[in-house]
Amino acid sequence: MNPRLSSRFVLTDSEARLVRLLATFPESLEKAWDVPRSISLPGLAEHLGLVRSALNPPITSLENRGFIKTRQTHVIGGGHRKRTVVHLTKKGWETAEGLVPEEEVDSIGELFGNPPPLTYLHGRSEFVQEILEELETGSCVQLIGLPGMGKTSLLRVLAEEVVTQGKDVRWTTMHAHHDIGKMTAELLGKDDAPKDVDAAGTALAEVCENTLFVVDELQAVHERHLPEITSLLTSLAENKDVTLAIGCRAPSPIEIGIVTKVDEISEEDAQKLLPEDLEEEIAQQVVSALGGHPLALKLWQPGHTLPEADDRIQEFIRTDVVEKLAKEELATMDELAASPLPILVDQLSNDDGVNLLDDTALLRWIIESIELQHLVRNVRRTMWSDEEAKDIHSTAAEHWADRIEPAAIVHETHHRVQAASSESATEVTESLESSIGQLLSIDSAAAAAIIQDAINILPNAQRLNLLSARVAIERGEGEHAEKALSKCDAELQEEIDWRLLNARVKRLSGKFDEANQEERAVLEIADPSRATKILLNRLVLSIEDRLPQQLGDELRTNAESALDEIDLSTLESDNKKAALVTIAAIRHSLALATNDADTAAKIRTDLATTASHDDPIIEEMAARAALIIGDDPHRVRSLISRTANPLRRCALGLLLVKHAHEKNYPDIAELLADVEHPSDLGTTTARRLSALHWYWRGVVDNSQRVKCWQEAMHRFGMAECANAYTQLQHKLHDVMRLL
Repeated sequence: MNPRLSSRFVLTDSEARLVRLLATFPESLEKAWDVPRSISLPGLAEHLGLVRSALNPPITSLENRGFIKTRQTHVIGGGHRKRTVVHLTKKGWETAEGLVPEEEVDSIGELFGNPPPLTYLHGRSEFVQEILEELETGSCVQLIGLPGMGKTSLLRVLAEEVVTQGKDVRWTTMHAHHDIGKMTAELLGKDDAPKDVDAAGTALAEVCENTLFVVDELQAVHERHLPEITSLLTSLAENKDVTLAIGCRAPSPIEIGIVTKVDEISEEDAQKLLPEDLEEEIAQQVVSALGGHPLALKLWQPGHTLPEADDRIQEFIRTDVVEKLAKEELATMDELAASPLPILVDQLSNDDGVNLLDDTALLRWIIESIELQHLVRNVRRTMWSDEEAKDIHSTAAEHWADRIEPAAIVHETHHRVQAASSESATEVTESLESSIGQLLSIDSAAAAAIIQDAINILPNAQRLNLLSARVAIERGEGEHAEKALSKCDAELQEEIDWRLLNARVKRLSGKFDEANQEERAVLEIADPSRATKILLNRLVLSIEDRLPQQLGDELRTNAESALDEIDLSTLESDNKKAALVTIAAIRHSLALATNDADTAAKIRTDLATTASHDDPIIEEMAARAALIIGDDPHRVRSLISRTANPLRRCALGLLLVKHAHEKNYPDIAELLADVEHPSDLGTTTARRLSALHWYWRGVVDNSQRVKCWQEAMHRFGMAECANAYTQLQHKLHDVMRLL
């Protein structure tokens, strides 16, 4: 009797493992229209750690004997074509119940983040134990190796082992657009994560007890963000209380921890990945040619030729994998190879090739998103000529330009930059200048990386350095901005744009007087139209740059005087309309500050003559008036529920918190908990709102007041809010004197 079976049926090892795996899925999937990819043929092969063709013998045997059945249906996230999926029959379920279960250990720790599915590893048990021992003796271990060696799978098994030991695992998989903020947010499991090295290190250290941090695919980090991420990882590695495991393609960009190379598996274990019914001689030839490279073995199919050169793996992928693809599969492969990030199948311009690419183990799945296996992607990119690469990126840019999801502009802009040439430098620069605001609001880390790519591709496009400085300023990265401005030529440094950005850099570094002096100097040489815009921007900042408190008489008087001096006659029609709206909003705020309901109502009525009564701006003004003067929060709450812009929702939510505090309402903590914190601090507005959010946390929670206000001060400074920073500094000193 087979020891793996306590009934009258005898199964081979591979058959028993497959039946056990299928028994983990609910019977209800048998009639489901959409099923998870994990019960499709490639999903099962991936979980079992086998070559796709190695599934054929056990599936054929089990189906012929009535243990399983297959059918064609749609796979979730797998495109429009149906896939072959596998289910247990009644006989299969009865047999599964009789199987002696594999050794199981209850998972008593927790796994946080975005880990990949757990897969079976061949020939790595001793290696996993060695890594666990290294983590016991050192705080940091790096797994490095060639693409396709199984570093991610090793880390995932390692994570599972740690969880079964009762510890937590916090996992992040890095991509090209990861910065410190994204990495820390994923490791902490929350959107509101610190963005600077010291604060991020402190936050992670606070949750490090009995925890393993896993940072996979470190080599994917863009050069723009690598220095800060390297600094953070170095800090964590030097902290004896932190346990850290890093996965990275060799060579690693960082020299920390115990560096462990992931080599090929043994020939004996390599043969276990191949089909059981493969002739011994052929199996030995395959292993001899491809070695113990796990991915290459999984890509091998009967009929493939076997390479002999030293670069055998790359050559094998080029000649026997890529070059044998049909036109539609190759088109899908090229689209994925050009993509900067994993994407959904539905986001492809043509998903006809997805099924075959998946069946041949060429894809990596991240939940429902896909990307090419990195080794395959790298080989395919080397096969493109410069002209072919630009054509592929240009076609992809046009495809993403037609899509409506917010992230589409990130992909579109990436591809347009990658397709750029010296002939299109001006066009690309102007396109970036016009779209950078939207990019920053969606993904500031991506914006920074894309601008750096543009500078690398178009080194003579000087205005890209200005754009790089602006992005850095919006992200609160003063040193990056200063460096970008220094790279501008002498002629550009005389321009008003450069000088205004330079003033903002000074403000970021705390040199507020120098910043104001620079702006006054610019006003003296600016043309009337530009001067008006600068004055209006300074006026808006002066009103917003304060803690949530009553508007002082001096500030109100100064604002009213400044408004009277603004000359709109120099502005063009579109700019004049925008300025009128801004001025009206300021005057409306001043009227509400003195409870002047009549003046506020007249301002809204006058503004409606240039817009309409149901304009969102007028609706928001009316809601603010109802709250501040009428003590009626319902209109603000209604507006929050209907507002798409997350920053506006945050601002309105904080307005409710401020009102509740002024009225001494008891539900202020609940109101603050409902306020949506900005998910990306890539703009000064987002950082100012984030600072206010942290300020109110300190007001609500007296025990955390010092910590919260320190964080709020940091964010006010990064938002160029000198007055709010100083006001809070004084309040914090008063609190600390009482401790």
